[in-house]
Order: sequence, then structure tokens, then C-alpha cells
Amino acid sequence: MTRKLFATLPAIVLGALIAVAPQTFAYVCKVEDGMKMACHYTAQAALGLGVVIALLGVIGLFVDSKVRAGLDIAVALNAAFVVAVPTVLIGVCKGAMMHCHMVTLPTLIVLGVLAVVLAAIAAWLDLNAPKNAKR
Repeated sequence: MTRKLFATLPAIVLGALIAVAPQTFAYVCKVEDGMKMACHYTAQAALGLGVVIALLGVIGLFVDSKVRAGLDIAVALNAAFVVAVPTVLIGVCKGAMMHCHMVTLPTLIVLGVLAVVLAAIAAWLDLNAPKNAKR
């Protein structure tokens, strides 16, 4: 039971934080004159990736340890995309004093890296689970 909770709770919590952060406390810039900036699309991508990560964590509560290891790997890959979206793929506003550049970017990087590390540890634990242990 401990392995199951360690594998799933961080994914659920971090997935929810990744989805909610750009919409609330790490908000992105407001749309001006109907023109959407890059940070708007980064927030939309983070919302989708965060929901997927949280759902993978919820599914992990109900499956065997070998399947959960695969879900952990999927969480790690999605979390890597969370880091790549604001840094490489879409980006945020170029202005160094913009809120999205100062708050949203580091928030998504920290949450993404934390999710990658915890998911990799959880996958390793699930792959090395004893055969006769309760799952």
C-alpha cells in the first residue's frame, strides 16, 4: 500500500498544481486587444498536461505494480513536456519583468522537474516490487 501511495499521490498533487498554477497564483499575462501572447498558450498546454498527469495518478490507484510502473513512466514523460513547453516549445513573454516570465516559468519548471524525479523513483520502486507483497 505504501508503494501505491508513493507512486500515485505525488502525480495527483503535482498534476493538479501544474493544471491550476497558470490559471491562479502563477497567472499569465492578460490578453490585450484580442492578441494572445505565447504565455496564454503555455498556460493552456500546462492545463492539459496537468490534467493528464493527475488522471494517470488516479488510474495508478487501481492497477497492479507493473502497470503502475508504466503509468509512472508516462507521468515522467508528460512532466518533461511540462518543462519543455515554457522553455523550448511555446515559451512565455520575452520581457524579463513580465509576471509570466518571473513567476509562471520557474513555477512550471520546478513542478515539472519534481514530477519527473518522483515519477522515476516511483517507477523504479514499482518495477522492483516483491512478487508476494500486497500491491
